[in-house]
Amino acid sequence: MKDDGVAQQAFVNDLKKPRRFSINQISIRTRAAVLVIAIVLVITALATVVGIYFSNREISTTVSQDLILVGRLASDLIGSSVETIKQDTAYVGDMMDRAYTSGGMDALEQTLSTEVNLGPSFVSLAVVFPDGTLVSAEKEGYAYAKPSLTYASVHISQAPDTGVRVAEAEPAGDGKYVIRSYMRISNGAVFIATLRGDYFAQLISKSNYGVYDAGSIFLVDGGYTVLANTGDTLPDISGSNDLATIVKGALQDSGGQSQIAHYLDDAGVEHICAYTPIISDTERWVLFLTVPVSETPANRMPFIFIMSGLVFLACGVIASIFLSKMQAKPYLELNRHNAELVKLREEAEVASKAKADFLASMSHEMRSPLNAIIGMTSIGSSAQTIEKKDDAFDKIDGASKHLLGVINDVLDMSKIEADMLELSPTDFGFEKMLQTVVNVINFRVDERKQQLYVRIDNKIPNMLVGDDQRLSQVVTNLLTNAVKFTPEEGTIRVDACLLSEDENGCRLQISVADTGIGITDEQKARLFRSFEQAEAGTSRKYGGTGLGLAISKRIVELMGGEISVESVPGEGSTFTFTAVLQRSAQQTKTLLDKNVDWGNIRIFAVDDEPDVRGAFQDICTSLGIACVVAASGEEAVEMLSGGDDFDIHFIDWKLPGINGVELAKLINEKKKRNSVIVIFSSGDLSAIEEEAKGVGVEKFLPKPLFQSNIVNVINECIGYKDLKKQPKADKKYDDFSGRTILLAEDVFVNREIVRMLLEPTKIAIDNAEDGAQAVEMFKSAPEKYDMIFMDVQMPEMDGYEATRSIRALDVPQAKKIPIIAMTANVFVEDIKRCQEAGMDGHIGKPIDIDKLFVVLRLYLAGIELEA
Repeated sequence: MKDDGVAQQAFVNDLKKPRRFSINQISIRTRAAVLVIAIVLVITALATVVGIYFSNREISTTVSQDLILVGRLASDLIGSSVETIKQDTAYVGDMMDRAYTSGGMDALEQTLSTEVNLGPSFVSLAVVFPDGTLVSAEKEGYAYAKPSLTYASVHISQAPDTGVRVAEAEPAGDGKYVIRSYMRISNGAVFIATLRGDYFAQLISKSNYGVYDAGSIFLVDGGYTVLANTGDTLPDISGSNDLATIVKGALQDSGGQSQIAHYLDDAGVEHICAYTPIISDTERWVLFLTVPVSETPANRMPFIFIMSGLVFLACGVIASIFLSKMQAKPYLELNRHNAELVKLREEAEVASKAKADFLASMSHEMRSPLNAIIGMTSIGSSAQTIEKKDDAFDKIDGASKHLLGVINDVLDMSKIEADMLELSPTDFGFEKMLQTVVNVINFRVDERKQQLYVRIDNKIPNMLVGDDQRLSQVVTNLLTNAVKFTPEEGTIRVDACLLSEDENGCRLQISVADTGIGITDEQKARLFRSFEQAEAGTSRKYGGTGLGLAISKRIVELMGGEISVESVPGEGSTFTFTAVLQRSAQQTKTLLDKNVDWGNIRIFAVDDEPDVRGAFQDICTSLGIACVVAASGEEAVEMLSGGDDFDIHFIDWKLPGINGVELAKLINEKKKRNSVIVIFSSGDLSAIEEEAKGVGVEKFLPKPLFQSNIVNVINECIGYKDLKKQPKADKKYDDFSGRTILLAEDVFVNREIVRMLLEPTKIAIDNAEDGAQAVEMFKSAPEKYDMIFMDVQMPEMDGYEATRSIRALDVPQAKKIPIIAMTANVFVEDIKRCQEAGMDGHIGKPIDIDKLFVVLRLYLAGIELEA
């Protein structure tokens, strides 16, 4: 027992002794685990350090590329806008030049006042003369934009010798700036177009170009003025800080390439800055993009790599494979973002150009009929005879309807681009459609002293069924291009013929040929694409965008036809298209007096153009009238020397040798019977009217010649009066005496138009200036009114609510009184909304007087007619 106790005590004492750690006490498995962990830790640490270094370099490069890419994207947008401003300035400047040259200072002032309100961009238009005279017009509320007469010499010096210059921003008082563009016009004068100083600020703010979360974009011109800024504070570029130094160097740099720079702001925060010069002629602007380094992926990558290392250490080799994919994700994200930016830039470039081209095209499309309206208004106001005034009013009516059609096209452009364009077939007169188009174009043709000939195949039905508005749009586009690209005194021919007719309809072919600049085969390939022209310099030299041809191609295809072009450079072009239209059941016949023996009527026509002589012969043959033609005044004298037994002489004014007036004098001196002499010409007939009447000329006829015009003149000469051409004073109006209508309209001018249109009918009109007043007036005397014309957009209460309120009144008349919408809201959804509100009908603005009388007859007399 003693031995056992000693041994037990020795064991306890041994446990109480201090122990020492020895490597030999660790198992081989544990040693291997520690070694693997150590190796993984070392590899992870090295990989993390190397990864952070190279990743920072790669991401910084990618960030810089992103900033440069966004900068170029925004600068392209600004540069395109600057070019658009120059194009608009050149267009309006040319108009001011023509106004001053033809009408002097009064015409210039009137044109300035008119044009300053037509476009949304310019807030002020002015012309300054070398003697210090300044003529200007401003939009309402932009008096500060008017150029100062004190700086007349400065304004004159700003204009380049040729072209247009957009100058540096100019202070306009009260902290406002303006941007002016300059262009020299006649007599040493300078045209000045002014935009608001925040024009480019709005442009950039609407572009939605992202520059990370805390980035900003600002635009600086050559005068160190910040024209636009997307940041919360205005950048300080006037002092001696790092940013001011970068801005100064960027404005002085002549390289024209995008650059990257780094700077510290006043708070010591490091920024990456990319700047892109915008060079346009003599101006130099620079676009800057800045972003704090802390907001870039490069600042967040060290944390990503450290976390990746810890996970790698914990999970071993298997986790490292997963982490390698995670580490690659930022690169994939940046590459994807970079690819999206490239795509965004390409789309934005196309969209920006499309926007500028579209605005220029629509400006041209609207100004062409507007020029015809203004020109014919001037001619009509100075006309000395009722016939000339009526002719001017007819042409104004045609041009205004065409202008309305163009405006509808602008509003419908989204449907066209989305391939949702639909045709609206209706019965129309083919010759009348062409006459309307020619009346719009002829004003420009006369300006350029060109010759326009129109020939219509007698086989074409005089009444067709189709979308005449779209058809005239195609012809107008082709004719406008022909006039634009044909030099002065050139020739343009329009030829329409019937190719075939079967159960599917009439296939018409219309061609427009000119003697203009022509088109190469390579240019033809892209001619009918949207927003493209024959060559890059075409828009600058001739104006336009090529949008018209692309739209024309779509319209022609919808009409079951094709469009093509044949051209020889330097010799001219011929555009030809086909369309399938239906023959109308409402065919009309030529109105020849049945009491006249037309087989005994003889006509003599003199013109040096074979096409005109051929047209006379074709027209007379189709009417059963004998016609003899001569190619010159000398030939006519020789042919008439044996005797003059003709009833009507049609003579061209501008004949070679013996002109039309001289020939008329010779004929009048020798004629033995009571014949009539008619002078026709493509020029201004008023210039020779007095002289011509003095030698016996009785009637005048404008070119190009249309069959209906010739027939009307023949009828007048023989003594027949077309009932449709009776003076407007003889027109009989419906008598609505004793009837009263309530007109709800908040605009005084619109109320006056309705009053004057309906004055001959003797109908009584009570006016309400808003919807609430209309409800109260009807409520107080419901039996008084026979009809209500209701505008839609009015203050206090709109037309929809007013209609619902009237229908809800507890009086019998409220349920049955006709309520007709009279509004400029003319889309299908607008008409449906009017019906849902309780209205019985709809009349669009501008008011169609024929439709107005149809509605009055329907609801007041119970007569159903078509407008």
